[in-house]
Amino acid sequence: MVPQSRALPVLVTRPEPQASRFARALLDRYGKRVAPILSPLLAPVFLRPDLPGGAFGSVVLTSETGARAAAALADRLPHRAFCVGDRTAEVATALGFQSQSAAGDAESLFNLLLAQRDAAPFLHLRGREARGQLVTRLNAAGVESQEAILYAQEPQPLSPEAIRLLTAGGPVIAPLFSPRSAEVFRRALRDQLQGADPAGRLRIAALSPAVAAIFTDFPPANVSIATAPTLEELFLALDRFIFIA
Repeated sequence: MVPQSRALPVLVTRPEPQASRFARALLDRYGKRVAPILSPLLAPVFLRPDLPGGAFGSVVLTSETGARAAAALADRLPHRAFCVGDRTAEVATALGFQSQSAAGDAESLFNLLLAQRDAAPFLHLRGREARGQLVTRLNAAGVESQEAILYAQEPQPLSPEAIRLLTAGGPVIAPLFSPRSAEVFRRALRDQLQGADPAGRLRIAALSPAVAAIFTDFPPANVSIATAPTLEELFLALDRFIFIA
């Protein structure tokens, strides 16, 4: 394959610190082929809720932000943690939890918890916006579980640099990691670009089909979907836009 002759702008909309870490990973993989532009569209706000009563065997963590929020309550929580993916498990381990990764998505985590029901009751520590109804499904399967909301991801506007990029000419690559971030991005495109339609220039690299579903009105050639919800598979989806055959 032949690399692009100029750096392609990659709009990084993840919250911090994930945004800066992902920008470094882009540069490590693609070098001068890409120019990351950071414009986090979500910012965490940590809450201090009353936790459900009772003795829990393990906590369940579905994001690294959740792991950081849980660490602030570590003296009130069990130390065993089941995590949706490797990065969440790495962060939880560094914060003092004994972590096990489901190495996948919410469905993988659900199946892991069913297989580890001896570690229940489970306490799912999550953000305000969540998908998958994990606790409801576990209880329906006879696995005692409760949840607590430890943080909210508040929408942020596109940065001035991102707006200039999206209203100028040329392609823009946008990797997106969750349906929530994709929805916030679509609203920002509608509300902040003053009628400009970047659909023909945007290249969406979606971590999952649920993310891609937010962009069904885009040209199919402009949406690339990772075959599994991992960073490596997302990079393979990005390769389609960053290299040309």
